[in-house]
Amino acid sequence: MTRNRRQKTAIRAHQAATETTYLNARRRQLSWPALAKVMEQHEKLNDFGIGVFNPLRMTAEQRRAELAADREKLLRSEDLVTKTGLWLRDNITPIKTPTAGSYTVKHVMEQATGAYATNGVFIAAALIVGYTFRYDPPNVRFGMSERDLNRLR
Repeated sequence: MTRNRRQKTAIRAHQAATETTYLNARRRQLSWPALAKVMEQHEKLNDFGIGVFNPLRMTAEQRRAELAADREKLLRSEDLVTKTGLWLRDNITPIKTPTAGSYTVKHVMEQATGAYATNGVFIAAALIVGYTFRYDPPNVRFGMSERDLNRLR
């Protein structure tokens, strides 16, 4: 039995997203880093993407406040991050060279699934799954197979 409540909540979210048994969700979930861990590694990752929208119009305090609010919003979307990560894993092959823009691929995913996801949710899911990446604020370039993306378009 899992005693760590945060881990158990993440497993339950994964279970709901995959519609599988708790045991299978636990096995699969433990191989991926948690959303909180990925957000800890990428300090500017939030619901918007990387950084804040139009940062030059804000003071430093306003940027910090908006970043904190959007990071909290992303944390509340953990089940959608999990669903997006599963879709990515099942549909797009990873490659070494990061060329696919997160915003473009996010729209491909939305057309294929009919589900809306923010840019930050998509970026977090791709980072959790383990695609190679390069920052291109507010987006991220990922190493995703162009052949798979063209097939999904």
